[in-house]
Amino acid sequence: MSDPWQQFKALPWRSLVPTGLLVALLAALLDTGLYYIAGAVTAVREALIILLQPPLVLLLRLGVSIGLGMVAVISLEVWFNPAPIYSGTLWALFLCVLVGSLFFSFFGSTLGLRPLFFPVTDVFLIGTAVGIFWQGRRYWRY
Repeated sequence: MSDPWQQFKALPWRSLVPTGLLVALLAALLDTGLYYIAGAVTAVREALIILLQPPLVLLLRLGVSIGLGMVAVISLEVWFNPAPIYSGTLWALFLCVLVGSLFFSFFGSTLGLRPLFFPVTDVFLIGTAVGIFWQGRRYWRY
């Protein structure tokens, strides 16, 4: 039988950790940029007020989180080309994006980052997992 701990240690962490941190940083910078642009431009502020109303905010955050998960897989494939990608690698990528997002969520206020679209909630977790596995569906078999 195979040892799960050995499989966990054998994952390409040197590719996964920078990918997770890069994607989480990209999301935090996008949020902060929109926050400061909305503070300076009235039309953007009014559009965000409309988009952040209760029925639309759920769909918007879910869609943006799915896009973030897809960007994570694409950046793993393109820039941080690891060993062969399989479903365990995708789960580890989800873990790395989650840890990076938690890091920027907790320490983002000291860095001046504002969470607008990517607060770490259940919608973020579901959307990111769906995006990662949707984009990486060709790796499920391995």
